[in-house]
Amino acid sequence: MSERVLAINPGSTSTKMAVFTRKKVEFELKVSMEENQVSKENVYQEFPFRRDQIIEELKKHSIEKINIVIGRGGILKPLKSGAYRVCDSMINDLKTAKYGNHASNLGGPLAQYFGEMFNVPAYIIDPVVVDEMIEVARISGVPGILRHSVSHALNIKATTRRVCDRNNWNIEKQNFIVVHMGGGISVCAMENGQNIDVNNALLGMGPFSPERAGAIPLKGLMDLVYKKNMDEKSLRRLLTRESGLKGYLGTNDAQEVEARIKKGDKYAKLIFDAMIYQVRKEIGAMAAVLNFDVCALIVTGGLAYCDYMKEELLTHLGKQFSIIIYPGENELGAMADGGFRILDEQMKIYDYDK
Repeated sequence: MSERVLAINPGSTSTKMAVFTRKKVEFELKVSMEENQVSKENVYQEFPFRRDQIIEELKKHSIEKINIVIGRGGILKPLKSGAYRVCDSMINDLKTAKYGNHASNLGGPLAQYFGEMFNVPAYIIDPVVVDEMIEVARISGVPGILRHSVSHALNIKATTRRVCDRNNWNIEKQNFIVVHMGGGISVCAMENGQNIDVNNALLGMGPFSPERAGAIPLKGLMDLVYKKNMDEKSLRRLLTRESGLKGYLGTNDAQEVEARIKKGDKYAKLIFDAMIYQVRKEIGAMAAVLNFDVCALIVTGGLAYCDYMKEELLTHLGKQFSIIIYPGENELGAMADGGFRILDEQMKIYDYDK
């Protein structure tokens, strides 16, 4: 019987999951949630509902045997790139949102539950907190405040490996700028396989995105806190869920914005162009980090499907970089690839507590 990997990727309003064999995707689906089912406090409150959804889908497809379960890695302490066994201390940090509250925090608990159900090991791979930043990149400008790596590390690493395999490049001997564009946007300088610098794609750095504020003028932030008396919870939600395209245009759907631009909506074009402009600026910054020695600019994530986005990047950056468009979030495929690498003993495995 073929080996199977169960991959689970919780998102802000849905849970994506798939069962992979080495030759194919046996089934893949997305289970959506109603707005009243989404917790505004701690995402772990959604665990029972999401767990039961997955159980029902597995029953429908008569899946009886799984060899390994991979969950999306959540917001944890800074970690090396690789695979981590799901353990009690990891689960406790995710349950309590010790390092941050995000839908991906459910990946570990769901992986643990279904690993126990099938009596197989459960892992997370390349969580969003993979931290390979060089020391100089951590300095913020304010003593006591450090820059932290929070990025789409899973897709960044997996996509770069795929691109290197296709082009017979050695990831450990080349430099890349990798841009993941989804609900959040990560722009990464990868040197010899290491993410030596990357913006914080969740809160506080880089370009604004369909939902997130990115880097913003500090005086404006201070005014929000002190003049409008915003509490921490409201401010965090504003900056991570209700800014960017959502804040300006009332939608986080890039396809909808693209359609509005085609119909002549000048304001939608201005805002979308501003987002692309900020992405381009961050790409330029990462090129400087790599001393302008860049093998290729790799663009991935859901927004990489957007024709307007692709055309703008190619027009403005095509003469400076070899640009490879690899669209899609690809998280499930990346987790499956990692799962088979674990089974083949080709991926480093770490203990979370060490």
